[in-house]
Amino acid sequence: MTLYPLKFTPIVQERIWGGSRLKSLFHVETDKPIGEYWVLSGHPSAKSIIANGEFAGKTLNDMIAEFPEAYLGSSKQDRFPLLIKFLEAEDDLSVQIHPNDEYGLKHEGDYGKTEAWYILDSKPGGEIIYGDTFTSKEQYLQAVEDHNIKPFLERLPVAADDFVHVPSQTMHALLAGTTLIEIQQTSDVTYRVYDWDRLDSSGKSRELHIEKAAEVMLYGQPNTVQDSQTDKTRYAIASSPNVLHEHMVTCPYFTIEKITLSGGSFSGQLGKVGNPDILVVASGKGTLKWVDDQGVEAELLVHNGDAILIPATIAAYTLSADENLNILKTFY
Repeated sequence: MTLYPLKFTPIVQERIWGGSRLKSLFHVETDKPIGEYWVLSGHPSAKSIIANGEFAGKTLNDMIAEFPEAYLGSSKQDRFPLLIKFLEAEDDLSVQIHPNDEYGLKHEGDYGKTEAWYILDSKPGGEIIYGDTFTSKEQYLQAVEDHNIKPFLERLPVAADDFVHVPSQTMHALLAGTTLIEIQQTSDVTYRVYDWDRLDSSGKSRELHIEKAAEVMLYGQPNTVQDSQTDKTRYAIASSPNVLHEHMVTCPYFTIEKITLSGGSFSGQLGKVGNPDILVVASGKGTLKWVDDQGVEAELLVHNGDAILIPATIAAYTLSADENLNILKTFY
């Protein structure tokens, strides 16, 4: 059987803070606020369905069960380890924090969540919440009791094409007017710390997770701290008049690179031999070409909003575009 790069049908998630700007991109017709479009997911709560080729209609999990070496490779999780989303914040998200793997597996039966954000768009003067100045658990709990969380929150300016790495145990929040691509560990564990005194459509406030957040916070540590296994330096791996290949982040859970084409083509290889690549199209359209395991040349049209899973059986591939094409390449 010939294996090939997979596209998926987006999984649409209604959110109280969502909006409508991305609905046309993903062909969604609803009046409800949509906050997240899961474009690649193997999480048990939402499994991606294949949209192209002879495997159309099967889930990502089906393919991993049938062809684990090609579509999973070596993974720290027993499922596809990355979850990829497009997010749109019409309103502020809750201030939140995610546990690490040890705490998440022990207390939630799910993995922790380290994530990374590629900013697609932000309003003028846009910001996010990134980090905090709490020096102790006692100070944090007193601030909660006093309804005085906001003075302790750190803000970070953001604009289109910025990149933000958000390790687990980092206080953070996406703020209104921002759209982005999120690449994260496969996990759905979030501890809300503060929700801007907001009420849902039923007039109720959403659940907060004050005690669990207190247990996973890192007190008195600047949000710029990173371990020796993490490289957040953005730099050019290679460049030419029509192609820019950049490193964005390498951490224990994933590596993310950015490929920018302004016409021309890019020839790439798997980021890690034996593991698949994931290409997320941030903007533009183009063509992905490869030679399959039968020696036959094949191609696939790609465009804004796509997430393409390239099996480990395809060692090399080519991306081409007549105009502009911006892609995030990630692997683990």
